[in-house]
Amino acid sequence: MSVIEAIAHSALLPLRKRNFRLFFVGQSLSLLGTWVHTTAQRWLLFELTNSAISLGVLGAIGSLPILLFSLPAGYLADRLPKRKLLLLAQTIAASQAFILGMLVLEHVVKPWHIFALAFVLGTSVALEFPVRHSFIYELVGKEPLIAALSLHSTAFNLARFSGPALAGFLMGTFGIATCFFFNAFSYVPLLCILASMNINQGTTSAKRPWEGIQEVFTFVKDNPSIKATLLLIATTSVFLLPYAILLPVLARKVYGVGAQGFSFLMAINGLGALCGALFMASVGQRLPRRKSILAHLLALSFFLGLTALTHRFSVASIGLLAAGFHMVCTFTFANAHLQINSSDELRGRVLSLFSLSFLGLFPFGSLLSGFLAQHFGVQTTLLIGSSIGILMVTVLFIRGFGRRF
Repeated sequence: MSVIEAIAHSALLPLRKRNFRLFFVGQSLSLLGTWVHTTAQRWLLFELTNSAISLGVLGAIGSLPILLFSLPAGYLADRLPKRKLLLLAQTIAASQAFILGMLVLEHVVKPWHIFALAFVLGTSVALEFPVRHSFIYELVGKEPLIAALSLHSTAFNLARFSGPALAGFLMGTFGIATCFFFNAFSYVPLLCILASMNINQGTTSAKRPWEGIQEVFTFVKDNPSIKATLLLIATTSVFLLPYAILLPVLARKVYGVGAQGFSFLMAINGLGALCGALFMASVGQRLPRRKSILAHLLALSFFLGLTALTHRFSVASIGLLAAGFHMVCTFTFANAHLQINSSDELRGRVLSLFSLSFLGLFPFGSLLSGFLAQHFGVQTTLLIGSSIGILMVTVLFIRGFGRRF
Protein backbone atom coordinates (compact mmCIF):
# COMPACT_ATOMS: atom_id res chain seq x y z
CA MET A 1 0.00 0.00 0.00
CA SER A 2 1.42 3.39 -1.02
CA VAL A 3 1.71 6.31 1.36
CA ILE A 4 -1.17 8.12 -0.37
CA GLU A 5 -3.37 5.01 -0.17
CA ALA A 6 -2.51 4.58 3.53
CA ILE A 7 -3.43 8.21 4.24
CA ALA A 8 -6.70 7.89 2.34
CA HIS A 9 -7.52 4.66 4.17
CA SER A 10 -6.91 6.31 7.54
CA ALA A 11 -8.94 9.39 6.66
CA LEU A 12 -11.97 7.48 5.35
CA LEU A 13 -12.00 4.65 7.89
CA PRO A 14 -14.80 6.15 10.05
CA LEU A 15 -17.10 6.37 6.99
CA ARG A 16 -17.17 2.57 6.82
CA LYS A 17 -19.39 2.65 9.90
CA ARG A 18 -22.99 3.10 8.75
CA ASN A 19 -24.27 5.17 11.66
CA PHE A 20 -21.37 7.59 11.50
CA ARG A 21 -21.79 7.88 7.72
CA LEU A 22 -25.47 8.79 8.09
CA PHE A 23 -24.76 11.22 10.92
CA PHE A 24 -21.95 12.81 8.89
CA VAL A 25 -24.24 13.47 5.92
CA GLY A 26 -27.04 14.96 8.02
CA GLN A 27 -24.69 17.06 10.11
CA SER A 28 -22.98 18.40 6.97
CA LEU A 29 -26.27 19.76 5.60
CA SER A 30 -27.21 21.25 8.97
CA LEU A 31 -23.84 22.96 9.35
CA LEU A 32 -24.18 24.63 5.97
CA GLY A 33 -27.42 26.21 7.16
CA THR A 34 -25.81 27.25 10.44
CA TRP A 35 -23.07 29.24 8.69
CA VAL A 36 -25.56 30.86 6.32
CA HIS A 37 -27.51 31.89 9.43
CA THR A 38 -24.44 33.13 11.33
CA THR A 39 -23.23 35.29 8.45
CA ALA A 40 -26.64 36.85 7.88
CA GLN A 41 -27.26 37.32 11.61
CA ARG A 42 -24.07 39.35 12.12
CA TRP A 43 -24.64 41.48 9.05
CA LEU A 44 -28.28 42.12 9.96
CA LEU A 45 -27.34 43.29 13.46
CA PHE A 46 -24.56 45.53 12.18
CA GLU A 47 -26.95 47.11 9.67
CA LEU A 48 -29.49 47.75 12.43
CA THR A 49 -27.01 49.19 14.94
CA ASN A 50 -23.80 50.18 13.09
CA SER A 51 -21.99 49.30 16.33
CA ALA A 52 -18.98 47.10 17.07
CA ILE A 53 -20.16 46.82 20.67
CA SER A 54 -23.46 45.30 19.51
CA LEU A 55 -21.52 42.58 17.71
CA GLY A 56 -19.60 41.88 20.91
CA VAL A 57 -22.88 41.71 22.81
CA LEU A 58 -24.27 39.29 20.21
CA GLY A 59 -21.30 36.98 20.66
CA ALA A 60 -21.61 37.24 24.43
CA ILE A 61 -25.33 36.50 24.52
CA GLY A 62 -25.00 33.64 22.07
CA SER A 63 -22.31 32.01 24.18
CA LEU A 64 -23.73 32.80 27.64
CA PRO A 65 -25.91 29.64 27.72
CA ILE A 66 -22.80 27.57 27.10
CA LEU A 67 -21.22 29.16 30.17
CA LEU A 68 -24.36 28.47 32.20
CA PHE A 69 -25.42 25.06 30.93
CA SER A 70 -22.32 23.21 29.65
CA LEU A 71 -21.66 21.28 32.85
CA PRO A 72 -25.28 20.11 33.24
CA ALA A 73 -25.21 19.16 29.54
CA GLY A 74 -22.08 17.08 30.11
CA TYR A 75 -23.79 15.29 32.98
CA LEU A 76 -26.80 14.57 30.74
CA ALA A 77 -24.46 13.29 28.01
CA ASP A 78 -23.11 10.71 30.48
CA ARG A 79 -26.57 9.92 31.88
CA LEU A 80 -29.14 9.88 29.03
CA PRO A 81 -29.29 8.51 25.45
CA LYS A 82 -27.30 10.91 23.31
CA ARG A 83 -29.42 10.44 20.21
CA LYS A 84 -32.53 11.77 21.95
CA LEU A 85 -30.62 14.72 23.39
CA LEU A 86 -29.37 15.59 19.90
CA LEU A 87 -32.92 15.44 18.53
CA LEU A 88 -34.04 17.92 21.18
CA ALA A 89 -31.14 20.31 20.58
CA GLN A 90 -31.54 20.32 16.79
CA THR A 91 -35.29 20.95 17.06
CA ILE A 92 -34.67 24.01 19.24
CA ALA A 93 -32.09 25.36 16.79
CA ALA A 94 -34.38 24.91 13.78
CA SER A 95 -37.26 26.66 15.55
CA GLN A 96 -35.31 29.81 16.44
CA ALA A 97 -34.03 30.15 12.86
CA PHE A 98 -37.58 29.95 11.47
CA ILE A 99 -38.81 32.58 13.94
CA LEU A 100 -36.01 35.00 13.02
CA GLY A 101 -36.79 34.52 9.33
CA MET A 102 -40.45 35.39 9.94
CA LEU A 103 -39.51 38.52 11.91
CA VAL A 104 -37.29 39.74 9.07
CA LEU A 105 -39.86 38.83 6.42
CA GLU A 106 -42.53 40.86 8.24
CA HIS A 107 -40.12 43.84 8.65
CA VAL A 108 -40.54 43.90 12.43
CA VAL A 109 -37.13 42.61 13.50
CA LYS A 110 -35.35 44.57 16.24
CA PRO A 111 -31.91 44.11 17.79
CA TRP A 112 -33.45 42.61 20.91
CA HIS A 113 -35.11 39.92 18.79
CA ILE A 114 -31.70 38.93 17.43
CA PHE A 115 -30.21 38.87 20.92
CA ALA A 116 -33.06 36.79 22.37
CA LEU A 117 -32.98 34.21 19.60
CA ALA A 118 -29.19 34.07 19.81
CA PHE A 119 -29.62 33.07 23.46
CA VAL A 120 -32.03 30.30 22.43
CA LEU A 121 -29.57 29.07 19.81
CA GLY A 122 -26.77 29.18 22.37
CA THR A 123 -28.88 27.01 24.69
CA SER A 124 -29.21 24.37 21.99
CA VAL A 125 -25.44 24.52 21.35
CA ALA A 126 -24.72 24.16 25.09
CA LEU A 127 -26.72 20.94 25.12
CA GLU A 128 -25.54 19.66 21.75
CA PHE A 129 -21.78 20.22 21.85
CA PRO A 130 -20.63 17.71 24.50
CA VAL A 131 -23.34 15.28 23.43
CA ARG A 132 -22.34 15.40 19.75
CA HIS A 133 -18.63 14.92 20.32
CA SER A 134 -19.05 12.06 22.78
CA PHE A 135 -21.67 10.60 20.40
CA ILE A 136 -19.02 10.52 17.66
CA TYR A 137 -16.74 8.54 19.99
CA GLU A 138 -19.55 6.03 20.54
CA LEU A 139 -20.12 5.72 16.78
CA VAL A 140 -16.48 5.05 15.81
CA GLY A 141 -14.43 4.10 18.90
CA LYS A 142 -10.93 5.15 19.96
CA GLU A 143 -8.63 4.26 17.05
CA PRO A 144 -10.33 6.21 14.23
CA LEU A 145 -11.35 9.06 16.57
CA ILE A 146 -9.00 11.75 15.22
CA ALA A 147 -10.03 10.84 11.64
CA ALA A 148 -13.73 10.98 12.63
CA LEU A 149 -13.34 14.32 14.42
CA SER A 150 -11.39 15.63 11.43
CA LEU A 151 -14.07 14.49 8.98
CA HIS A 152 -16.66 16.20 11.15
CA SER A 153 -14.44 19.26 11.23
CA THR A 154 -14.13 19.02 7.43
CA ALA A 155 -17.90 19.19 7.12
CA PHE A 156 -17.99 22.07 9.59
CA ASN A 157 -15.36 24.04 7.74
CA LEU A 158 -16.65 23.23 4.28
CA ALA A 159 -19.86 24.82 5.53
CA ARG A 160 -17.84 27.64 7.05
CA PHE A 161 -16.29 28.25 3.63
CA SER A 162 -19.37 27.81 1.46
CA GLY A 163 -21.99 29.08 3.94
CA PRO A 164 -20.88 32.74 3.94
CA ALA A 165 -20.59 32.70 0.15
CA LEU A 166 -24.08 31.24 -0.13
CA ALA A 167 -25.33 33.77 2.43
CA GLY A 168 -23.91 36.62 0.35
CA PHE A 169 -25.72 35.28 -2.72
CA LEU A 170 -29.00 34.78 -0.86
CA MET A 171 -28.84 38.22 0.80
CA GLY A 172 -28.10 39.94 -2.49
CA THR A 173 -30.61 38.00 -4.58
CA PHE A 174 -33.56 37.01 -2.39
CA GLY A 175 -33.19 39.05 0.78
CA ILE A 176 -31.73 38.32 4.18
CA ALA A 177 -34.81 36.46 5.50
CA THR A 178 -34.05 33.65 3.03
CA CYS A 179 -30.86 32.86 4.94
CA PHE A 180 -32.75 32.12 8.14
CA PHE A 181 -35.39 29.97 6.42
CA PHE A 182 -32.61 28.07 4.66
CA ASN A 183 -31.06 27.30 8.03
CA ALA A 184 -34.35 26.19 9.57
CA PHE A 185 -35.02 23.64 6.84
CA SER A 186 -31.40 22.42 6.74
CA TYR A 187 -32.04 20.65 10.06
CA VAL A 188 -34.76 18.41 8.61
CA PRO A 189 -32.48 15.71 7.10
CA LEU A 190 -30.46 15.41 10.32
CA LEU A 191 -33.60 15.14 12.43
CA CYS A 192 -34.88 12.36 10.17
CA ILE A 193 -31.55 10.51 10.31
CA LEU A 194 -31.33 10.72 14.11
CA ALA A 195 -34.95 9.60 14.46
CA SER A 196 -34.32 6.56 12.24
CA MET A 197 -31.03 5.44 13.82
CA ASN A 198 -31.22 2.07 15.53
CA ILE A 199 -28.47 2.02 18.15
CA ASN A 200 -28.30 0.78 21.71
CA GLN A 201 -27.06 3.38 24.15
CA GLY A 202 -26.70 2.68 27.82
CA THR A 203 -26.21 5.17 30.59
CA THR A 204 -22.89 5.47 32.35
CA SER A 205 -23.38 7.86 35.26
CA ALA A 206 -25.66 6.99 38.17
CA LYS A 207 -24.38 9.77 40.40
CA ARG A 208 -26.46 12.76 41.35
CA PRO A 209 -25.74 15.90 39.27
CA TRP A 210 -23.62 17.71 41.83
CA GLU A 211 -21.58 14.59 42.60
CA GLY A 212 -21.07 13.99 38.88
CA ILE A 213 -19.80 17.53 38.34
CA GLN A 214 -17.49 17.29 41.35
CA GLU A 215 -16.09 14.04 39.96
CA VAL A 216 -14.98 15.63 36.67
CA PHE A 217 -13.28 18.55 38.42
CA THR A 218 -11.34 16.10 40.59
CA PHE A 219 -10.32 14.17 37.49
CA VAL A 220 -9.04 17.32 35.75
CA LYS A 221 -7.17 18.48 38.86
CA ASP A 222 -5.34 15.16 39.03
CA ASN A 223 -4.38 15.19 35.31
CA PRO A 224 -1.97 18.08 34.51
CA SER A 225 -2.04 17.40 30.76
CA ILE A 226 -5.83 17.74 30.56
CA LYS A 227 -5.77 20.77 32.85
CA ALA A 228 -3.17 22.50 30.65
CA THR A 229 -5.15 21.72 27.49
CA LEU A 230 -8.31 23.24 28.93
CA LEU A 231 -6.39 26.33 30.08
CA LEU A 232 -4.93 26.76 26.61
CA ILE A 233 -8.35 26.47 24.98
CA ALA A 234 -9.87 28.94 27.46
CA THR A 235 -7.18 31.55 26.77
CA THR A 236 -7.60 31.11 23.02
CA SER A 237 -11.38 31.48 23.31
CA VAL A 238 -11.21 34.72 25.27
CA PHE A 239 -8.39 36.50 23.46
CA LEU A 240 -8.15 35.05 19.93
CA LEU A 241 -11.48 33.66 18.72
CA PRO A 242 -13.44 36.94 18.94
CA TYR A 243 -11.71 38.00 15.72
CA ALA A 244 -14.70 36.43 13.91
CA ILE A 245 -17.11 38.77 15.69
CA LEU A 246 -15.11 41.79 14.54
CA LEU A 247 -14.96 40.84 10.85
CA PRO A 248 -17.91 43.09 9.87
CA VAL A 249 -16.03 46.07 11.36
CA LEU A 250 -12.83 45.10 9.55
CA ALA A 251 -14.71 44.70 6.29
CA ARG A 252 -16.43 48.07 6.36
CA LYS A 253 -14.12 50.39 8.30
CA VAL A 254 -10.63 49.04 7.54
CA TYR A 255 -10.95 47.49 4.08
CA GLY A 256 -13.88 49.55 2.79
CA VAL A 257 -15.99 46.66 1.48
CA GLY A 258 -19.67 45.79 1.88
CA ALA A 259 -21.70 42.63 2.45
CA GLN A 260 -20.04 40.68 -0.35
CA GLY A 261 -16.54 41.62 0.82
CA PHE A 262 -17.47 40.61 4.36
CA SER A 263 -18.87 37.32 3.06
CA PHE A 264 -15.60 36.77 1.17
CA LEU A 265 -13.55 37.25 4.35
CA MET A 266 -15.79 34.77 6.17
CA ALA A 267 -15.50 32.35 3.27
CA ILE A 268 -11.71 32.57 2.93
CA ASN A 269 -11.35 32.00 6.66
CA GLY A 270 -13.62 28.98 6.27
CA LEU A 271 -11.55 27.73 3.33
CA GLY A 272 -8.44 27.76 5.50
CA ALA A 273 -10.33 25.89 8.19
CA LEU A 274 -11.50 23.36 5.61
CA CYS A 275 -7.90 22.78 4.51
CA GLY A 276 -6.92 22.33 8.15
CA ALA A 277 -9.64 19.74 8.64
CA LEU A 278 -8.55 17.81 5.54
CA PHE A 279 -4.97 17.94 6.76
CA MET A 280 -6.02 16.58 10.14
CA ALA A 281 -8.13 13.82 8.58
CA SER A 282 -5.21 12.63 6.46
CA VAL A 283 -2.17 12.88 8.74
CA GLY A 284 -3.37 14.09 12.14
CA GLN A 285 -3.39 10.59 13.62
CA ARG A 286 0.36 10.32 13.02
CA LEU A 287 1.43 13.58 14.69
CA PRO A 288 2.30 14.19 18.37
CA ARG A 289 -0.72 15.83 19.92
CA ARG A 290 0.83 18.13 22.55
CA LYS A 291 3.57 19.54 20.33
CA SER A 292 1.07 20.05 17.53
CA ILE A 293 -1.34 21.96 19.77
CA LEU A 294 1.37 24.46 20.68
CA ALA A 295 2.74 24.76 17.13
CA HIS A 296 -0.65 25.46 15.58
CA LEU A 297 -1.66 27.91 18.30
CA LEU A 298 1.58 29.81 17.73
CA ALA A 299 0.85 29.96 13.99
CA LEU A 300 -2.74 31.05 14.63
CA SER A 301 -1.54 33.91 16.80
CA PHE A 302 1.01 34.99 14.20
CA PHE A 303 -1.45 35.13 11.31
CA LEU A 304 -4.08 36.97 13.33
CA GLY A 305 -1.33 39.47 14.17
CA LEU A 306 -0.62 39.81 10.44
CA THR A 307 -4.30 40.51 9.82
CA ALA A 308 -4.23 43.12 12.58
CA LEU A 309 -1.24 44.97 11.14
CA THR A 310 -2.30 45.22 7.49
CA HIS A 311 -4.62 47.67 5.75
CA ARG A 312 -4.71 45.62 2.55
CA PHE A 313 -7.69 43.39 1.85
CA SER A 314 -5.56 40.86 -0.04
CA VAL A 315 -3.02 40.46 2.78
CA ALA A 316 -5.80 40.17 5.36
CA SER A 317 -7.39 37.46 3.23
CA ILE A 318 -4.17 35.46 3.30
CA GLY A 319 -3.89 35.96 7.07
CA LEU A 320 -7.46 34.78 7.63
CA LEU A 321 -6.93 31.79 5.33
CA ALA A 322 -3.93 30.66 7.39
CA ALA A 323 -5.65 31.50 10.69
CA GLY A 324 -8.57 29.25 9.78
CA PHE A 325 -6.18 26.39 8.99
CA HIS A 326 -4.27 26.57 12.27
CA MET A 327 -7.36 27.21 14.38
CA VAL A 328 -8.93 23.93 13.26
CA CYS A 329 -5.71 21.98 13.82
CA THR A 330 -5.37 23.43 17.33
CA PHE A 331 -8.88 22.53 18.43
CA THR A 332 -9.01 19.11 16.75
CA PHE A 333 -5.79 18.03 18.46
CA ALA A 334 -7.07 19.40 21.79
CA ASN A 335 -10.44 17.65 21.42
CA ALA A 336 -8.83 14.31 20.58
CA HIS A 337 -6.30 14.66 23.39
CA LEU A 338 -9.07 15.19 25.93
CA GLN A 339 -11.24 12.34 24.66
CA ILE A 340 -8.47 9.78 24.35
CA ASN A 341 -7.26 10.54 27.88
CA SER A 342 -10.73 10.38 29.46
CA SER A 343 -12.66 7.33 30.64
CA ASP A 344 -15.99 6.34 29.08
CA GLU A 345 -17.78 7.30 32.31
CA LEU A 346 -16.38 10.84 32.28
CA ARG A 347 -16.04 11.67 28.58
CA GLY A 348 -19.24 13.67 28.29
CA ARG A 349 -18.37 15.78 31.31
CA VAL A 350 -14.77 16.34 30.18
CA LEU A 351 -16.14 17.48 26.83
CA SER A 352 -18.52 19.79 28.65
CA LEU A 353 -15.44 21.45 30.19
CA PHE A 354 -13.97 21.65 26.68
CA SER A 355 -17.23 23.28 25.54
CA LEU A 356 -17.09 25.64 28.51
CA SER A 357 -13.48 26.59 27.72
CA PHE A 358 -13.98 26.75 23.95
CA LEU A 359 -17.41 28.41 23.70
CA GLY A 360 -18.63 29.22 27.21
CA LEU A 361 -15.93 31.81 27.92
CA PHE A 362 -16.52 33.41 24.54
CA PRO A 363 -18.97 35.99 26.04
CA PHE A 364 -16.13 37.56 28.02
CA GLY A 365 -13.92 37.65 24.95
CA SER A 366 -16.69 39.05 22.79
CA LEU A 367 -17.57 41.83 25.23
CA LEU A 368 -13.92 42.66 25.83
CA SER A 369 -13.12 42.70 22.12
CA GLY A 370 -16.18 44.78 21.28
CA PHE A 371 -15.27 47.31 23.97
CA LEU A 372 -11.62 47.51 22.92
CA ALA A 373 -12.52 47.77 19.23
CA GLN A 374 -14.95 50.60 19.92
CA HIS A 375 -12.41 52.62 21.93
CA PHE A 376 -9.00 51.63 20.53
CA GLY A 377 -9.76 50.24 17.09
CA VAL A 378 -10.32 46.78 15.73
CA GLN A 379 -6.72 46.29 14.57
CA THR A 380 -5.26 47.11 17.99
CA THR A 381 -7.71 44.67 19.55
CA LEU A 382 -6.63 41.85 17.25
CA LEU A 383 -2.95 42.60 17.88
CA ILE A 384 -3.45 42.37 21.65
CA GLY A 385 -5.13 38.99 21.26
CA SER A 386 -2.39 37.58 19.05
CA SER A 387 0.28 38.75 21.52
CA ILE A 388 -1.46 36.97 24.38
CA GLY A 389 -1.65 33.79 22.28
CA ILE A 390 2.11 33.85 21.66
CA LEU A 391 2.74 34.44 25.36
CA MET A 392 0.53 31.48 26.28
CA VAL A 393 2.42 29.14 23.95
CA THR A 394 5.73 30.31 25.42
CA VAL A 395 4.61 29.70 29.01
CA LEU A 396 3.23 26.22 28.30
CA PHE A 397 6.35 25.24 26.35
CA ILE A 398 8.62 26.36 29.20
CA ARG A 399 6.49 24.34 31.63
CA GLY A 400 7.02 21.22 29.52
CA PHE A 401 3.56 20.75 27.98
CA GLY A 402 4.89 20.22 24.45
CA ARG A 403 7.80 17.93 25.32
CA ARG A 404 5.78 14.74 25.75
CA PHE A 405 3.35 13.02 23.42
